[in-house]
Amino acid sequence: SSTFNIEKKLLKYCPTEVPEEDVHHGNGTQQAFYADPSILYVSLHRYDEGNFFPGSGAPNEVGSGPGEGYNINIAWTGGLDPPMGDVEYLTAFRTVIMPAANEFDPEIVLVSAGFDAVEGHDPPLGGYKVTAKCFGHLTKQLLKLADGRVVLALEGGHDLTAICDASEACINALLGNELEPLPEDIVHQIPNMNAIASLKKTTEIQSKYWKSVEPYSVPVDCALAESQKQEREETETVSAMASLSVDVEQCIPQEGSR
Repeated sequence: SSTFNIEKKLLKYCPTEVPEEDVHHGNGTQQAFYADPSILYVSLHRYDEGNFFPGSGAPNEVGSGPGEGYNINIAWTGGLDPPMGDVEYLTAFRTVIMPAANEFDPEIVLVSAGFDAVEGHDPPLGGYKVTAKCFGHLTKQLLKLADGRVVLALEGGHDLTAICDASEACINALLGNELEPLPEDIVHQIPNMNAIASLKKTTEIQSKYWKSVEPYSVPVDCALAESQKQEREETETVSAMASLSVDVEQCIPQEGSR
């Protein structure tokens, strides 16, 4: 389409991240940018070893030629036993999407905002249990990239209530409005075993291209609260070491001083 052609010409001039949030793999978008190193394409979708429509988006589909490593598929497995929800999507952002995106350092983020992963969709349409408010929090994380230059393009979704609620949550995030906090049980819950297996597979493959997603540096089997605690402790340790270094330098006599 003419819209796609214009978009592609614009994207050629700056490094761009394109996250795909639809429960179905974005096979067309992946194909369009598969060999393009200026576009980091990221899709998190129901895959079930290729048994969920459209069957593409395996974790080892990483791009080709100069674009190798610039295609990231977080391919959820295990069907709906149990379905993926807030914990799993937040963990994917924490362990893969945000680390790789920060390392890529895009100038703009274009989000394929499909909402058929939102709870309310029947199993043939996805069957996942991600809440609308979670999509707001995911959008808030993306706003930390590219100096906040984030564009959301409304795409998939079949339940009107789910689409409206998720769209509202994302718009509130874009406007900088205060978001409804995530429930405590979500913050302290670890991902389900199928999600852990899927994320370990992704980090194993993508660590070849992105140092920030090396498995040992981003544990996928811990809760968000525990991860945030570890990050705070690491930050405090770095700050303390920096302060100690400054103190030591101040105590060392300068050459020629008495």
